Amino acid sequence: MSEKATQKLVETYRGAQSALPGAGGWLARRRETAIDAFTQTGLPHRRLEEWKYTDLRQVLEKAILVPAPAHDGALVLPELHSATAFSAIDRYVLVFVNGVYQPGLSQLAHLSKGAELCALAEVLHEQWAKDIVERRFDDARQAEDIVDLNTALMSDGACLRIRKGVKLDKPLHLFFLGADAGASHTRNLILLENEAEATIFETHMGEVASFADIVTDVALGEGAKLNHVKLQDESSEAIHLSTMRTRLAASSKLSSFTLTLGCGVSRGQNFVLFSGEGAEANVDGAYALKGKQHLDQFCVIDHAVPGCTSHTLFKGVLDGASEGVFQGKVVVRPQAQKTDGRQMTHALLLSRDAAMNAKPELEIYADDVQCAHGSTVGELSKDAIFYLRSRGIPEAEARRLLVLAFLDETLELAPHEDARDALKLLVSDWFSEAGL
Repeated sequence: MSEKATQKLVETYRGAQSALPGAGGWLARRRETAIDAFTQTGLPHRRLEEWKYTDLRQVLEKAILVPAPAHDGALVLPELHSATAFSAIDRYVLVFVNGVYQPGLSQLAHLSKGAELCALAEVLHEQWAKDIVERRFDDARQAEDIVDLNTALMSDGACLRIRKGVKLDKPLHLFFLGADAGASHTRNLILLENEAEATIFETHMGEVASFADIVTDVALGEGAKLNHVKLQDESSEAIHLSTMRTRLAASSKLSSFTLTLGCGVSRGQNFVLFSGEGAEANVDGAYALKGKQHLDQFCVIDHAVPGCTSHTLFKGVLDGASEGVFQGKVVVRPQAQKTDGRQMTHALLLSRDAAMNAKPELEIYADDVQCAHGSTVGELSKDAIFYLRSRGIPEAEARRLLVLAFLDETLELAPHEDARDALKLLVSDWFSEAGL
């Protein structure tokens, strides 16, 4: 280990380990193991195939890696439409500022019977939470190279368990705000027991130079259903690293959608493992980038058992000198017959300086499967613009209509009607604010 960013992060852990939640218990041993592993591997870099387009070592070289301070005092939300995107929807709200739970800003009254929800830091010493945490640590093993950093430094997060057969009566909104410059490391743990159902909104916002490191571990029991809608609209100086790891039991269903509008550099990772037959996973998203924004979307769907279905579609528009990346892989194990796996990505370049790198892959070891993958990168059709202008529509409006129509297919996949409408409005506002 020689590069500066890794050294800074290890020093941060050594200086803060006695104050981190779970000090002195089973979690402290996990943290020590994780930081030792991270020290050996260091931050990922472009010489690693999976990180060739996003050199995290270089990205974090000049970032503020010390923990953001505990926020004390009044909270002023950024003047962004995304701050209130879901406010008209009746929901539970769990608020984190600089990665730390804020009970005074949260709304958890009258939580459904059979649903257990709390801040992770508050319950690590309680037996029921310990069972969930340790179980997820043992079950979720993908991407350990970078998750080790989160395991060592995580300070808080959401811990949700929905009991067997219980349906959460309204969405749960996890709201993460970066109010002060610095780093935050958050771990969310979500367990839906057999036949349980829930909808989760996730918002990340801020107007400061921050480094947000988020890991969300999800376990779905047999027949369980989880709808997940994520909105990421952080500062152009922010760095956002998120990893979502999901294990699906038989006949369970995950529907996850991400809209990315903000952040200077962001890397979103999705890992899905089918552990029971007849399960379904939909991992989709849209993005709109401008300036020098960089987005890397990485997705691995592992069909380890027969008869499961997966669908992945990401579409985005890029303006200015922004850069998009999609790296995806559908893995079909030898025993996973009757698999249906599809993965597509489409990008629209609005500027000659914008760039897109697409690398969808299929890795198939079974013969009775239906799988497809592909990608396209293009620009707005001049004929389509001419057609709209010939009908009296100004060029700027014609371009806006074509971009919205391009993204609409993906936005329709957001698994909540009211949230879907809110995201469409945000995309329309982004186009106007970008001055395109």
